[in-house]
Amino acid sequence: MSTTLAARTSRPTVYLDQWVWIRLALAQAGRPRAVADTVALNTIRAASAAGVAFPLSATHYEETLRITDPTQRGDLAAVMATVSQMRTLRCQTDLVRQQFLSALHETVGRPTFRPPAIEPLGVGFNWAFRGVHAFLRVVDSDGRVVASVDPIWLRQINQHAEAAMLAGPADEDLAILAEDGYKHPRAHETEAGNRLAWEQLLEARLAEDQRPAPSELRVWLLARELSHEYLDLLNSLFAEYRLSFSAISPNADGIKSRERAVAFVERVPTLRISAEMKLEIYRNSNRRWDWNMLRDVDALSTAIPYCDVVVADKDAVDLVRRTKAPQRHGTAVISRLDELMALLPDLAARASSLDEDANGWDQLAPGKGYSLAPPRHLTLDDVKAGCVVRMLDADGTPTGSRLKSSRDGG
Repeated sequence: MSTTLAARTSRPTVYLDQWVWIRLALAQAGRPRAVADTVALNTIRAASAAGVAFPLSATHYEETLRITDPTQRGDLAAVMATVSQMRTLRCQTDLVRQQFLSALHETVGRPTFRPPAIEPLGVGFNWAFRGVHAFLRVVDSDGRVVASVDPIWLRQINQHAEAAMLAGPADEDLAILAEDGYKHPRAHETEAGNRLAWEQLLEARLAEDQRPAPSELRVWLLARELSHEYLDLLNSLFAEYRLSFSAISPNADGIKSRERAVAFVERVPTLRISAEMKLEIYRNSNRRWDWNMLRDVDALSTAIPYCDVVVADKDAVDLVRRTKAPQRHGTAVISRLDELMALLPDLAARASSLDEDANGWDQLAPGKGYSLAPPRHLTLDDVKAGCVVRMLDADGTPTGSRLKSSRDGG
């Protein structure tokens, strides 16, 4: 049974787990955990400057915002922003939607033609959570974008704002943000029916009853992942193409119907990797689920189909290697920085040969690198009175008018 291979990013891409970013931040602060960490930081910065992408994901934002000390968050975000240049992986919903479309095309011929590949790599918070590019723009009192604003200023204010978004709010701002509906990421972790509780529910049931064979448990987990995480998404595609699940899995023959359903789900890479990593966790009756484990599953199942290299902790690497996902997707999944150092020269050489926008920011304004410096204040010499700065989507729509939900801790 095959897996639909997802499209790679447009340039060499390395996904760094949160522990790597923390090690790099310590090296930047002059407190490396190992002497080699300082060398690693400099080598990674050089590769980033050469055009290798080190994108962040929604999981990175969540893990960073969980840190309670604003100073620690700020120091970490400064390294993450300047190395990643706020490159981000597209929101998981968009990526999995594309995977479902490819699986439907291959399974039932709808859509009729193979769906065109989408670009997984983009810039900023909105790309990671909504799958669209949105930037701060200056608009006049009539809501029209002021085109005469210095593009270098636009680039600087957006880069500064993206780093600030990653670093999160100051403590004194939390009360005001709460009035607008802001919830600390840790709040999701205790809500009833959260995603960790869903895994712990099955964990408890497996402890009470006789465990099925691993092959049977795998089928359970594929079905469970589909129904709990992606059923609304799949149903929306069924409605769009006037299909139902019976097109994939006819009811006439129970065994063949089940086999067809499993074969379809196996063609959805992120879903398959997630379910199979969970299988390896559930197979060990001594393991207990926690949020770190769930975030590792989220991060690796999203990154492996699209990135050239994924650096994760040893436990997560061991789990995912057992699923054979790295081999299926041709992704190097490693757990040591010295392994990454050996891979970066080739990736940097490949990246340097590409002509397109090296860090994603030229779509907004020309420039080099990434700056954390706050922009200067505009004056009436720059814009007319009554102008304001707003976050707008590419089509000019204010982002607040079309925010869509994404997977979170709840």
